[in-house]
Amino acid sequence: MFREAVLAKHPICQACFSRPSEHADHHPIDRRTLVRLGHNPNDPRFGRGLCHSCHSRETAKHQPGGWNKHTG
Repeated sequence: MFREAVLAKHPICQACFSRPSEHADHHPIDRRTLVRLGHNPNDPRFGRGLCHSCHSRETAKHQPGGWNKHTG
């Protein structure tokens, strides 16, 4: 539901604006923070569409070690 809604809203990558979106990225607030704040992380208003390259770059930049890395 989240992915489909975000990609329908943003069919073109919202970072490079040159390639089709393939990934629904939580933005501007990451999924863990949304949950901690009591927001619904599946609400598409908390997402943006990104192409594969931009999604990989953003994940490496904002989540060193990967999205599944547990934080203390």
